Amino acid sequence: MTKTLLLLLVSALSGLLASETVQAQTAARAVFVNGAVMTTGADGAQRPLLKNGELRRGDLVVTNEGRVQLNFTDGGIVFLQPKSEFRIDEYSFVDATPNKELGIFSLLKGALRTITGKIGRTEKRAYRMDTVVATIGIRGTEYSARLDNGLTASTAAGEIEVCNNGGCTIVRKGESVFAPDSNSKPGYTNVQAGQSPAAPPPTNVNLFVGGDLTTATGGIPIPTLPSGPGYSVVYAGFDVSIPPPLEFTLPAVTGTATFDQAGGLSSFDRGTSVDAATAQAEAMTDGTIAWGRWAGGTVDGLPVANTHYVVGLPTPASALAGLETTNFQGLGPGKAVYNFMGATQPTAANGTIGGGVSGSLTVQFAGGTANVATLLNVPIGGGTYAITNSGMTGTFPAFSAGATVACSGNCGSAGTTAQINGSFFGSNAARAGLTYTFTGAGALGGVTGAAAFAR
Repeated sequence: MTKTLLLLLVSALSGLLASETVQAQTAARAVFVNGAVMTTGADGAQRPLLKNGELRRGDLVVTNEGRVQLNFTDGGIVFLQPKSEFRIDEYSFVDATPNKELGIFSLLKGALRTITGKIGRTEKRAYRMDTVVATIGIRGTEYSARLDNGLTASTAAGEIEVCNNGGCTIVRKGESVFAPDSNSKPGYTNVQAGQSPAAPPPTNVNLFVGGDLTTATGGIPIPTLPSGPGYSVVYAGFDVSIPPPLEFTLPAVTGTATFDQAGGLSSFDRGTSVDAATAQAEAMTDGTIAWGRWAGGTVDGLPVANTHYVVGLPTPASALAGLETTNFQGLGPGKAVYNFMGATQPTAANGTIGGGVSGSLTVQFAGGTANVATLLNVPIGGGTYAITNSGMTGTFPAFSAGATVACSGNCGSAGTTAQINGSFFGSNAARAGLTYTFTGAGALGGVTGAAAFAR
């Protein structure tokens, strides 16, 4: 065998192995699945997409009547609405290696909302969302897109560029465009991507729902909470009555809660006036606890922005004695580990939205109270802020305390403490939820969010 032929064979083999590596790379994971969502692989094999299911290059996701949240390895997030079809055409991501990143996707049907990750942040051409009407490119952003007798695209943060045979249109924060076909240049419109031009917009069109759902005749229902009295809610957000936005956090209060058809909290009484029915940005529930974020609305009569909440029926104080003696998970009397269920997207005073929050929570029920230790990792603005507290107490079922903050990556000064407020929910403290806020994060200003846990 000649040296030239050997080099050609080695080169061909290397290319084949590289292609197989890209094909095998996990692109995303389904962190919330509601309904009979299906996926078809590049090999044509079809399977149900379950919670924690992995997706790779070439996979097609069909939501049918369901919804799904996909978390990508570069930190990007895609929320798919019912009756949607979405495909991962090309995907390659190696952290800190810009020339090895590529994300090309197709929205074939339906609607999505996405918060983009690291792919395309440095090299914009590395990211593309294709549709039959137009192609969407990014400049670091959060946007929504809907195919409904044309393409509607709306930007919530950053900018997108929507291009087809008719030309290209830049869509900045708060703007929307519509293209009826592939030959008509996208033009500005007042209709949001969450709305249908042919009908009035339904309530809370941008919601996504997750949790442990139960099968019932006729499908898998969203396990919404019933509206009524006796609920406990914890808030954290931004007061925009006097610029610049000032972060606030409130301990758990009880009162009457109203929930919408998708499980989101739309109003709450007891001295707090919350009108968020048209301002829901996120909403999640498992039927015991709900958590979400309002883009607007009012709290205590003051206008607010990006207010995060956790709500549910609080654990009765009378249940504490039994919790102190129970041997949870073989850890000893009264000690329990809570698994992370999910979180809202963290938001900053300057409008930046983060993603991919994770955390853990450990509780010791003893001595008439609950000692709560928690760790939260909050990625936002290019940095990851670690919020830790080794022990919080309060009047059961509520807990509250300051916490330390440390940051890695592209960070401002995170200050020295965060504030955490939370509560236990369910008849035997089966759920825990909290909100957090911290200041001093460089240009971000204050940062707020919410998280939920299950024992």
